Amino acid sequence: MDSSFTPIEQMLKFRAKRHQDFPYQEILLTRLCMHMQGKLLENRNKMLKAQGINETLFMALITLESQENHSIQPSELSCALGSSRTNATRIADELEKRGWIERRESDNDRRCLHLQLTDKGHEFLRQVLPPQHNCLHELWSSLSGTEKEQLEAITRKLLTRLDQMDEDQTVLEAVR
Repeated sequence: MDSSFTPIEQMLKFRAKRHQDFPYQEILLTRLCMHMQGKLLENRNKMLKAQGINETLFMALITLESQENHSIQPSELSCALGSSRTNATRIADELEKRGWIERRESDNDRRCLHLQLTDKGHEFLRQVLPPQHNCLHELWSSLSGTEKEQLEAITRKLLTRLDQMDEDQTVLEAVR
């Protein structure tokens, strides 16, 4: 069976034959990473959908669960999820509707609102996490422990480079 990446790889090989200066390996690696990310997201979304939740709601629950008192301000949730405050409010509305969180006034400042994970939210996470962990173990079982460590190191190295390029505005300079 051909890989889902085969058509892209064939197109890149064809292009490389036509253009001497074509950076084949760099483009191949970039496209492989992008393709794999898409497949990872697709796989994850299927798993979450089967559990009746989407990635955004799930990450909001995990964010709350990982706070010291299982509580967070809406603005902090917005920041943690990388979303607007308006979107964080919609997320909180949906979580509250499902009974997984409740809005509470701060003990110290009544003007300050906190989102608190409920017992029902904790129970939901206790139910959905083991099957998710099993799926992740199944996915990553194709790599040895050493390969996972190597992939992590390489991925972190590339991420550091991307962060540096953002900081230096390298991409903007290259296209001018």
